[in-house]
Amino acid sequence: MNLPRLDALAQASIRRPRLTLALLAGFTLAAAPGLARLEVRTDGRALAPANDPAVRLDAEVRQHFGVRDPLVVLIETSHPRGVWNPATMRHLKHLSDALAAAPGIGPEHVVSLATERRDSVYPGTLTFRPYLDPLPDTPALMALLEQDVAAARIMTGTLVSADARAVSIVVGVPALDPAAAAAVDRAAIYQRVRAIAERLPVAGDRVLVAGAPAAESLLGMHLLADLRLLVPLAVTVITLVFWRGCRRAWGTAAALAKIAATLVWTFGVMGWTGCPVYLTTAVLPVILVSICLADEIHIFMQYQRLLGEPDGGGEPPAAVRATMRLLALPITLACLATAIGFLSFLASPQPAVRAFGIFAGLGTTFELLWSLTAIPATLTLLGPERMRRPRPFAPAGAGLFRRLAAPLLRRRLAVLTLLALATAALGLGMRRLYVQDSWEDGFAAGSPFRLATTEVNRELLGTHVLLARLRFAARPGAVPDAPGAGIRGGPLLDPAALRAVGAFEDFARARHETGGVLGPYGQLAATHYLWMARRQGTRAIPDDPRRVARLLEVFELVRGRQQRREILDDGLRQALVSIFLKEANYRDTARLMRALRDDQRRELAPRGASLDFAGDVAVSQAMIPAIVYTQVASTSLALLGSCVLLCLLFRSVRLGILALLPSSLAVLWVLGAMGWSGMPLGVATSMFCAIALGIGEDYAIHFLYRVRRAREEGRPDAVAHAFELAGPGIVSDTLTIALGFSVLLASHVPANARLGMVMAVALLGCCILTLAGLGAALSAGEAAPWPGTARSVRTVRSVRTADPAGSAGA
Repeated sequence: MNLPRLDALAQASIRRPRLTLALLAGFTLAAAPGLARLEVRTDGRALAPANDPAVRLDAEVRQHFGVRDPLVVLIETSHPRGVWNPATMRHLKHLSDALAAAPGIGPEHVVSLATERRDSVYPGTLTFRPYLDPLPDTPALMALLEQDVAAARIMTGTLVSADARAVSIVVGVPALDPAAAAAVDRAAIYQRVRAIAERLPVAGDRVLVAGAPAAESLLGMHLLADLRLLVPLAVTVITLVFWRGCRRAWGTAAALAKIAATLVWTFGVMGWTGCPVYLTTAVLPVILVSICLADEIHIFMQYQRLLGEPDGGGEPPAAVRATMRLLALPITLACLATAIGFLSFLASPQPAVRAFGIFAGLGTTFELLWSLTAIPATLTLLGPERMRRPRPFAPAGAGLFRRLAAPLLRRRLAVLTLLALATAALGLGMRRLYVQDSWEDGFAAGSPFRLATTEVNRELLGTHVLLARLRFAARPGAVPDAPGAGIRGGPLLDPAALRAVGAFEDFARARHETGGVLGPYGQLAATHYLWMARRQGTRAIPDDPRRVARLLEVFELVRGRQQRREILDDGLRQALVSIFLKEANYRDTARLMRALRDDQRRELAPRGASLDFAGDVAVSQAMIPAIVYTQVASTSLALLGSCVLLCLLFRSVRLGILALLPSSLAVLWVLGAMGWSGMPLGVATSMFCAIALGIGEDYAIHFLYRVRRAREEGRPDAVAHAFELAGPGIVSDTLTIALGFSVLLASHVPANARLGMVMAVALLGCCILTLAGLGAALSAGEAAPWPGTARSVRTVRSVRTADPAGSAGA
C-alpha cells in the first residue's frame, strides 16, 4: 500500500525498550513540579476576551466610580409583622457590624439599614442618625422606623423587600485585577461572609447569600469537588472497559500508567507556564482520561489477534513490530485529527477557551507519543505469555461483526434513506438553538445557590446589574457656576441635565425587562425631599445650580462621599445608573440596551451626553458573540485542518472527505437534538463540535484504512472485511470514550454535565454513521477501484511480502 511509513519511532522503541521507558519517565517527571504552581480561576470575566471593549470599559467604569461587585446577604423572616420586629432588626445590626469588621471588606463597603442614615440628627449636632440607632425595641420606635424607610422610597427593593418579608445587606467585593500585585481572594471573602452569617443565627430568620462573587466561589468549589469525584470515576470506568477488551492485568497496568503520565505531564506544563485552571480546563482531566486509551484498544486487539494466529505473527518483538507497522498510520492520523480539533480553539478570542485548546492538544500529542513509544516498548518487555488471551477476542468478535454487517450491506439503500431522514429531522432543530448567558445557569435548578438567587430576585429588584454610564461633554459657557459651594462645577450641576438623567431613569424603569433602577436623579430627589422636611412636591431637583451643589453636599454628609462617587464623579461630568434585572438573558438584555441607546440618541445626545454600558450583564453580552465566533471558527478550522491532514496522509481527496462525513453529520444530529430538547449552547457545550469532530474522525480513519487495505489486496468483500477487523475496535473505542464522557453527568456544574451528555451522544452517532452509513455507502462501490489501489495479484503479493502484518492483519 502506497502510504507513508510512520512506525519508525515505534520500531526504535522496540529495539531499545528500557531506554525508551526511562527517557519517557524522565520527560514526564520533569513536568511534575509544575502541579504545585497550578491556580484556579473561575470568575466570569476570565471567560471574556481581555481586550474586548466591554471588558476594558467595565474595568474603567469600576475604577472611575469605585464600584464593587455586590454580594447580597438576604435576611428573610417568618415573623407575623415581617421585618418590622426587634429580633430581625437586631439580627440585621449585628450582622452588618460583623461584616463591616471582616478583613477584605471594610465598613465603607457594607450597606444596609444599619449603615444608611435617616433625615434626623443627634441632638445638638449635624450628624445624621442611622436608621437602627437606637434599635427599635418598642412599637413606637418600630413604627417610626417603618415610616422613615417608606419616606425615603429608594430603600424599597434594594435594602427592604416590597412585602417587608426580607431585608438585605449589600457587601461590595473587590473586582479581580490580574495586573494587581496581590490578587483578591474573592472566594475567601465569600466564605468569610457565609461563616459570619452562620455564626449569628436568629430563630425565625433565614440568611441567604447570592450575587456574582458567590457564584464564582461556589463554581470553584464545585469544580474542585468534581475533580476529586470525576477523575477517579473516569479512571475506574475506562479501566473496566479496557479490561473487558484486554483481559490481561499487565496490559491494563500499562494503560493506567499512560493515563497517569498524561495527566501529570499536561497539568505540570500548565503549571510551569502559569496558566490557571479555568472553568473550561477544569474538565480537561476527564476528557484526557476518556480519550487516553483509544489507541491502546486498537493496538492491544491487533497484537492479541496476531498472537492468536497459528503462526503467531512471529514471536515478540516480531509481533509487536507487525502490529505497530500496521497501525502506526491510522493511530497517528486519529491522534492528529483529535489534536487539530482541540487546537482549533486557538481561533477563539476567549483566553480560557484558547487555554483549553492548547493543553488539550498538547495532552493528545503526548498520548500519541506514548502510544508510539512506551506501549510497544512495554509489550516487548512483557513478552507474549503475559498478553496472550486463552480465548482470543478477534475470531469471535470478527464473526459477530461480519454477521451484523451482512443485513446492513444488503439493504444499503434503506439504511442510507433512514439515516438521511434522521439527519433532516434532527437538522430542523438547529433553528431552535439558543445561547446560555447567565452565571445562574451554571448551577442546577434545585441547588441551594440557585434557590437563594431565585428568592433574592423575588424579594429585591434583581441580582443582575447593568451599569449605564452617561457622559456629558463640557461645552463653553454651559457649565453652571456655583461660587462658594464645596462642589466643583460641571455639566451635571445643571438642573436640566440632571432632569434629563431622571427621564432616562424613568424610561429604563418602565421597560418590562427591568426589575428596578437606581440612579443619581432618584437618589438626589429623595435626599432633597427629606432635606425639605418631607414637604409635598419637593421630591425633585432644585432649579438653581447653587441649590444643586448644596444638595450634593448634604448627600455626602448623610450618605458619605463614597456613595456619592458611585453615582456622580468628582468632576460632575459622568453619571452612573444601576439597572437591575431579575432574569437576564441575551435577547431581552440586547433589546433593552438597544432601547436605551435609542432613548439616549433622542433625549440626551442633544445635550452632549453619550451612553455606554458596564457591569456583569454588559460583560456577559460581550461573551455571546465570542461564544458564537468560537463555535463557527473552531468548527471550520477543525474541518479544514483535518481535511488537509487526512488528504495528505491518505494521499486521496476522496478518502479525506469521506473520513469527515460521519463526525460532521453526528455533530449536526446533536445540535438539532439540543434545539429540539431546549438544551442551551454555553461556554462548555459550544465547544463540543470541534471536540466531537476531532475524536469522531478516528472511527472513520480506522474503518477506511481497513477497507483500503482489503481493496488493495483484491478482496471482493472489502467492506465486510473492514467490519471484521475494525468493527470491534471502533465499538470498543466508542463505548470507552462515551462512558468516559458520561462520567461528567455526575458533575455539580450543569454545563459540564451537558457537555458529557452531548459528547457521549455525538460519539455514538459517529460510530453508527461510520459503520452503518459509511459502510453502506462504500459497499455500493465494491467493484470500483479506489484511489491509489491496484487489483493485480502481483500487487497483492508484493504488499504481503513487504508487510508481514498485511496477511496477519487481513
